[in-house]
Amino acid sequence: MEQASKLNTAALGLISKYFGQSTAEVYGQFFSGEPDDVIITSLSEIMVDYVGEEKAKDEINKMIGEVNI
Repeated sequence: MEQASKLNTAALGLISKYFGQSTAEVYGQFFSGEPDDVIITSLSEIMVDYVGEEKAKDEINKMIGEVNI
């Protein structure tokens, strides 16, 4: 089994925070094996729709800083 990237794990944590654990589990399956740029793009799209562009950028940049990409 492929180990999830740190970014994948952090993205799922952010999804869980805003959308709940069951939604994070669905995205976990979707993100499985995807490169980090696809994960960031998908995360950005759903976050912008939910919290707005500025808040989404802030949250994603904070998350990326925490995983030290």
